[in-house]
Amino acid sequence: MIPIIDAHHHLWEPGEGRHPWMRAAAPKFMGDTAPVCQPYQIEDFRHEAQSGTGLRLAGSVHLQCGRNPALPAEETAWIQAQADRSGLPVAIVGYANLADPSLDVLLDAHAGSAGFRGVRQMLNWHDTDERLRLCDRGDYLRDARWLAGFARLGERGLSFDLQLNPWQLADAHAAASAHPGTVVVINHAGLPFGGDAARRAWRTGMAALAGLPQVHVKFSGMGMVDPLWSAGSVQPLFDTLLQCFGPERMMFASNFPIDRLYRRYGEVYAQYAALCRHLGEAERDALFQANARRVYRIDTPLRQA
Repeated sequence: MIPIIDAHHHLWEPGEGRHPWMRAAAPKFMGDTAPVCQPYQIEDFRHEAQSGTGLRLAGSVHLQCGRNPALPAEETAWIQAQADRSGLPVAIVGYANLADPSLDVLLDAHAGSAGFRGVRQMLNWHDTDERLRLCDRGDYLRDARWLAGFARLGERGLSFDLQLNPWQLADAHAAASAHPGTVVVINHAGLPFGGDAARRAWRTGMAALAGLPQVHVKFSGMGMVDPLWSAGSVQPLFDTLLQCFGPERMMFASNFPIDRLYRRYGEVYAQYAALCRHLGEAERDALFQANARRVYRIDTPLRQA
């Protein structure tokens, strides 16, 4: 079986007021999420990743998904309890608003869970398209308070998962350049959707970010960009990122259960295998597990500031 570390997935337990985004009336850029808005715990994820897929789940990275927005560390603790129960090595990326004056208090609370490794604050912003606006303001990447919080992550040995639209990549490059001590992982290949202008911004922005050695990228979430994607259709995107970042700073991830809206788990990884069939064994291993293990320090104690 092929060992993998899934570098981006979610677990959730809707009900009792949890995950309010699942009940939001506003349209979502990934489409109608109702089919996957049901309990999905670590046993479900492990079974889906391994049952009939030819894959062996050696570890994973859980990304925050708004279990209780008022108490973000509750989600981290809930994931930690599942990881402890299952024995699966899980790195946890929790939520924090980096501009919050109480940021250190929240990071301390997250750090009570042994698997806590970093923060994701989704920065997707669009002036007119509600589907693409996932945060409440568009200037975080230029906000001095937010940038100070971004720097604090590096001081604590924490990484930042960067999810944003292509036209925000230039601001992200400026922020990362000014604070090289914070490791950055770009989510979902930089979401390369939109028209010609967006694609040009994506190519330019990703190439610039790739010039910063602390920046990495996940090749994931392709169904959110194109529900009918295949290895053939996204090969140019993959090749562009591979040329920019090299196989040592890229990692594959499922984005499950969201991407189950588009295809089964084994099919996602079969397409990934087709994308990198021309690479050597060591390079494929880096993409499928070794890079995620290194970047998210799976099985490595967290360094505290």
